[in-house]
Amino acid sequence: MKPVIIFMNVGEGKISKLRPILNLMGIGIKIIDQSRMGDSVGYIAYPDEFENKPEPSGGENFGEEFMLLCGMDPKNLDAVLNFMRKGKMSIGLKAMLTETNSSWTLGRLISEISAERKMIATGLKNKQRNK
Repeated sequence: MKPVIIFMNVGEGKISKLRPILNLMGIGIKIIDQSRMGDSVGYIAYPDEFENKPEPSGGENFGEEFMLLCGMDPKNLDAVLNFMRKGKMSIGLKAMLTETNSSWTLGRLISEISAERKMIATGLKNKQRNK
């Protein structure tokens, strides 16, 4: 499977900065919107490889930037993240497509990532208070 990065709610300016390096690395780009929240993550990334098991999305209004990295080896992953870091390009939520989450809906994946992020932030705040 060809590596691909899926973007949702990411401005064209950021994607334009990433596009040249991603093209050089042979990484595809897909830009999606909230209409895909009820679709399976694996299917969104690779419709020929995964079955879609759509579910009602619940009408969530998700406005945060999201990036899903799919089919990337560690070397390419590091290169993309380092390029973003050096270019001071921040994208709020990032995830990797895994065997486990490939059957999840996009809405569930984003919900899980958001919950993890909140738990980490709470843990960091508590740790700082206890110093």
